[in-house]
Amino acid sequence: MNQTPVAVRARMARAQDAAAMLGFLERHLWRRTVTDPALLEFCAERLAAGTLRGGMIEEVHNRADDPLVLSAVGASAFVTDEAIAEFLTGDRPMGALDMLLKAGRGEGGILARESDIAAGNSGPGLNLLVIGFAHRYDNPEDPRCRALLARAIGHFVEAHSGFLLKQAAREDPEPVAGVLISSGMREIRRYRLGEMEIALTHRRRDDALPIFPDSITSQILAHAPPIIRFSPAQRGLLELASQGMTDEEIGAALDISINTVKRTWKLIYERVEERAPQVIGPRPAGTAHVRGAERRRHLMSYLKQHPQELRPH
Repeated sequence: MNQTPVAVRARMARAQDAAAMLGFLERHLWRRTVTDPALLEFCAERLAAGTLRGGMIEEVHNRADDPLVLSAVGASAFVTDEAIAEFLTGDRPMGALDMLLKAGRGEGGILARESDIAAGNSGPGLNLLVIGFAHRYDNPEDPRCRALLARAIGHFVEAHSGFLLKQAAREDPEPVAGVLISSGMREIRRYRLGEMEIALTHRRRDDALPIFPDSITSQILAHAPPIIRFSPAQRGLLELASQGMTDEEIGAALDISINTVKRTWKLIYERVEERAPQVIGPRPAGTAHVRGAERRRHLMSYLKQHPQELRPH
């Protein structure tokens, strides 16, 4: 049977993905069981609140028995100044996992709260800590692995662009570590975890960035303030729409009726027309509104180029 995927797709993890996210990282990165009911509930709550962010990279196969295969997972969080300083100066392997476990046990002063993220995104900036990233391929030279990593790195940029970051830190095995270092992350130290060599990397916003403006590091540290300033409910809908969801799928994911979805879209367009009418484009002569499909296409294109509009402020 052909094992080559026909597509690789990425999406943000939701509360119901907590078990799959943690289980995948346990098997492919941490190599030990850390999940208990309390940690699972904690992560599900934080994913729902947006204070823990997860990426789910799935390979789509052309077969009826198992068309979707979860092939890579990433998890990240915005953390306090004290927490990232402890992570950077600590000498224990998987220090980011230690931070998650401490937060899951109820230790405060580690993960930023929703209000902290909004305030940091409007003022002093945020500390991004990648809790972990792993994929299922043993051979990094496998063409399927290359395609998977390309999409995963692209999704990492999509998931974190638009936030006002003052620094970012992460631990990664090769070849991901090498890609990030070549993009401008600074290697702090390396250690071995079983057969894997892990690099801890870090980058501050005020450090000199690579000359290439489209590098991974440059993209996540670039920032401009939002113009439209959507409400939290509007941002939640738009983030799902930006992942390609239909209105019916958005309603199911947010647990709201299709009428509420449509009403939210109406309020979104009204806000855009009031604050940035050029985004949707001029109305055709003799009509009251730009057609719905055209409005959505223009808005989604704008949000892809201006992800700060989807971030808390």
